[in-house]
Amino acid sequence: MKTTKQKLEEAFRLLREVVDETGVNVIDNYGYREYTSLDVLKQYLPSLKKAIGRTGDDALAPDQNYFHVELKSGTKQSKTLTVKNFPRLGFDKQNDPARREYIYNYDGFSLSFFEFYHPYPTAIVFVPSDQVQKLHPVFRAKQQARVEHFQRQTAAGKNIGRDTIDLSLEEIVEHVGKENLVCWLRDQRMDSVEFFHLLETKQVKINS
Repeated sequence: MKTTKQKLEEAFRLLREVVDETGVNVIDNYGYREYTSLDVLKQYLPSLKKAIGRTGDDALAPDQNYFHVELKSGTKQSKTLTVKNFPRLGFDKQNDPARREYIYNYDGFSLSFFEFYHPYPTAIVFVPSDQVQKLHPVFRAKQQARVEHFQRQTAAGKNIGRDTIDLSLEEIVEHVGKENLVCWLRDQRMDSVEFFHLLETKQVKINS
């Protein structure tokens, strides 16, 4: 029987092979999540690729006219996949006017849910470019509320604190509509209304 040390060495040897094959450090900053999410999203955006660097855009698909794609991923200890399990669409440094305005450059948003110890996402919800503008009023309202908070804190001589705005998947569905989103369940693209029905009726079991 292999020892824990031997198992770890073998696991990291295989991970190194993946790094050599893909050029992506899959264990740096959850790099595997980005890589595998992109792999699935290529079913919809064949030219999709990782953007260079740690800041700014995460990905782009020039052949499909996507140049500013934001990727979010997360996981939760749950036995059933629901809308609430998905990561929030968050943007930090909202005290910076330039960062506030940059949000409006994005032409696609992806939310990926990962089960523990699974390299590929269990589910992905993508907001396509023709739907992104429906979220702009929500961004504006949240930004305005944060700016007013910053001003009150500054006037009182206090630290501004958290400078992030975020949207839940519930809010995205409310403003974009289920039928206008692009969804995958276990690598397979499916009708988005059916996808959300499965989540609402708690039919997708996870972390088993």
